[in-house]
Amino acid sequence: MAEALKLRFHKSLYDGDAVARAAERFAALGAATLGESEADWLVTIEPLRESVRERLADELSNHVLFETIVARRAQA
Repeated sequence: MAEALKLRFHKSLYDGDAVARAAERFAALGAATLGESEADWLVTIEPLRESVRERLADELSNHVLFETIVARRAQA
């Protein structure tokens, strides 16, 4: 198993609920832990196979962006 995947999503750009929904969507690939810092939403996924690590980072980031756009459109 590979080292945990750690991603940061800046709060000024991304919706926190969108981050949680996206992380939940990929739960079959590893357990996601959500957190936050002063400026970022944090996602850590482990255990994770090395073969999916890079692709998961890209796909999860894209899905967080998609979920944020959907959430913001619903608010408008």
